[in-house]
Amino acid sequence: MSTPPPPVSHTTEMVIATVVGAAVGLLSGNYLLGGIVGIVLGVVLSVGKTLYVDRKRRRR
Repeated sequence: MSTPPPPVSHTTEMVIATVVGAAVGLLSGNYLLGGIVGIVLGVVLSVGKTLYVDRKRRRR
């Protein structure tokens, strides 16, 4: 029986999204916009990394 691959860590993407979202919120003065930007960026980066790692694993 084969073992499943280890889970993909998304810590880096979440830190980047948090910093960018906070910066957008502080610079624009609109904290709701900063939160939305942070969440959307986090989701996009996480999905991108998951697809990249999945493709990389399949090539092996």
